Amino acid sequence: MKVGIQLYSVKQHAAKDGLGTLKEVAKLGYRYIEPYISMLPRFSTGEGEKGYGLGMNRKDAKAFLDDTGIKIVGGHYYVGDFEAMCDYYAYLGAKNFGTGGYHFPGGRDELMEKIDEMNKCAEIAKKYGMRYYYHNHFWEYQKFDGKTVMEIIAENTDPAIFFFEQDNYWAARGGVDPVEEMEKLKGRLILMHQKDFAKDAGEPINLFEERIDINKPITGEMHTKNRHVGTFAEVGNGILPIQDYIDKGNECGVEYVLLEQDLTAIDELESIRISMEAFKKFTGIEWD
Repeated sequence: MKVGIQLYSVKQHAAKDGLGTLKEVAKLGYRYIEPYISMLPRFSTGEGEKGYGLGMNRKDAKAFLDDTGIKIVGGHYYVGDFEAMCDYYAYLGAKNFGTGGYHFPGGRDELMEKIDEMNKCAEIAKKYGMRYYYHNHFWEYQKFDGKTVMEIIAENTDPAIFFFEQDNYWAARGGVDPVEEMEKLKGRLILMHQKDFAKDAGEPINLFEERIDINKPITGEMHTKNRHVGTFAEVGNGILPIQDYIDKGNECGVEYVLLEQDLTAIDELESIRISMEAFKKFTGIEWD
């Protein structure tokens, strides 16, 4: 697998200078990127194509990517015209496009409604030559009728067109073993996200152990409340067995491990530099 980055990792810098930040990211060795499309005023500013995660129309974006040697390997969407986004990203050469995840406070019924919607998105992505994928957080390891949300999603989607991007930090925070979860998704796991869990977090890694009741609805507000900078560390500076994740990811056919530093106590560019230096020490990484 190769190393890349989810651009949410540099959201503060991007809010001030999107293109300049992308160039700095590339200089630090991150040439495989995963943009995100949301209502946040980061890269996703402007109407139409300018709001699709890069802040540029397709022709300008293509020229910029060609000039910098940056390659788009995925993308997260949350709102907007999914087919238009697929058209945009396919033009830029992306082969994967998916969602950063949803909350399901309405329980299994709401989950099944969202699965129907995602299945339609997977068909659209296929039409544009791309693979649709789902990215987890911790709440997908809550159970409805004895099965985790991730298991229900996997069982009710087509393995030929619906894939997964496992966030190993969030899987661990959901109280599961990320390596075991990768085995369950083998053949459908194409990307993974990585950051580290702080050594001095001051709380259990499993959010369901003390902070959140696994039997109650989980909302976006609960996610925000329980996501704080003290639990995050740069890659290689925490307690997660990241080499194990890389080894299992390679076994499962994962193509890219993408740094996603949700929060950091230091400057974002320094943060991703530290993580890149750590990535260079792991085995099983392919470098260009």
